[in-house]
Amino acid sequence: MALQNCDLIISGGTLITQNKQREIIVNGALAIRGNRIVAVGPAGVVLSRFQADRRIYAGGKYVFPGLINTHTHLFQTFIKGLGEGLTLYEWIDTISAPSASGMSEEQAYLSGLLGGMEAIHCGTTTVLDFMYSMPSSKLYRQIGRSFKQLGLRGVMGIGLMENGEEHGLSPCQFRPVVEALAEWKDISRQLSDELLSFALAPELPFGITRKGFELIRQFATDYHMPITLHINESQDDDKANMTDYGMRSVPFLESIGFWGPDVIAVHCIKMQPEDIEIFARRDVKISHNPVSNMYLGVGRAPILDFQKAGLTISLATDGAGSNNSQDMIEVMKCAGLLHKAGYENPGVIRAQAILDMATLGGAKAIGQEHNLGSLEVNKQADLFIFDPLRPKSTPVFDPVSSLVFSSGPDSVVTTMIAGKVVMEDGKILTVDEPELLQECQKQAWRLANQVGYAHP
Repeated sequence: MALQNCDLIISGGTLITQNKQREIIVNGALAIRGNRIVAVGPAGVVLSRFQADRRIYAGGKYVFPGLINTHTHLFQTFIKGLGEGLTLYEWIDTISAPSASGMSEEQAYLSGLLGGMEAIHCGTTTVLDFMYSMPSSKLYRQIGRSFKQLGLRGVMGIGLMENGEEHGLSPCQFRPVVEALAEWKDISRQLSDELLSFALAPELPFGITRKGFELIRQFATDYHMPITLHINESQDDDKANMTDYGMRSVPFLESIGFWGPDVIAVHCIKMQPEDIEIFARRDVKISHNPVSNMYLGVGRAPILDFQKAGLTISLATDGAGSNNSQDMIEVMKCAGLLHKAGYENPGVIRAQAILDMATLGGAKAIGQEHNLGSLEVNKQADLFIFDPLRPKSTPVFDPVSSLVFSSGPDSVVTTMIAGKVVMEDGKILTVDEPELLQECQKQAWRLANQVGYAHP
């Protein structure tokens, strides 16, 4: 029988497929044609059916599906570490919001490149970027430009905020929802790309009017766009909603028909049983941000309650301003440690469940479970190759546990997105990293000085 042609074959490594059986194939192979996987299986079987001009030999290594980061703010890559020790809203008012409103287009582009580079080094292949609400769309466009330059798969979320000054929100971010939505049609058309999709991102439940939320809900339904929303990161959401509407935030949004399976709820720390019941009934997805939550001291999401309710849980870094990195490997480890310690039970969450959140959970959260999250035929060829022969990860007995608890970016040697190798042998192929890092350091200092950061 004649061999079928494909573009690339990865062979010899151990495949962590993340399929329904969580199958691990020792000495496996993947055949890739265009942007999709066309065969997965033992190397002998795949190589007896396919031939390719290019081969990657992954002997002694592990091949994982790409990680999916369901919440970050890439513009914040330039404010790592600024405002340490501030409370959530002190940090937003003094560091985050002024940086967003004062950032130049070139700084936004470079910040997006820097955060995206780090993501690729960590095996992340898809990033949902939650851009803050802005009077102008110029920064959105620059973040989109950075995704395209890197070859990184992105979900671009337009930040929406129109009121809430009486609750301490910064007016520099206010823009009428109807105006922002009207422009977003043009932005999504202009930035249209096979690797970019779009979401609506109301920033806070008390930053949008009731009418604004109704418009967002209808727009998302009409244009089949997911919605993502910070909610219950602190007690402030419920306090503000009680003042404005006499109802807590989750029940209020339920009363206007906002919740649905296309909504990704971010943080979800100060949750009541009623909130979780509503989320389960409406199939709302969770974006869990453990590193950010610990850094800001806002608490621990009730992950066990979410699991018992059958909710889809994904993982995310949050912005570098409240995480200090875009390292999803670190997020996986911290997710495990936070809940083992918080529940005082080392068996409360296992490495496999954490990897599921970072891959399959992320894919389902963004509505891409048919395309992403596992190494299976007809899915996108988004993956990374993990070299275990590093001091931190050697010896490896269980590759999933080693990835989650005993590794870091140093072990990620190759990253592929949509069938294209964007990093090989630890080197990103789409940008000049050393030159870019120097320029980012220079431009970040300029921004920090502009927003009033005092030199140490």
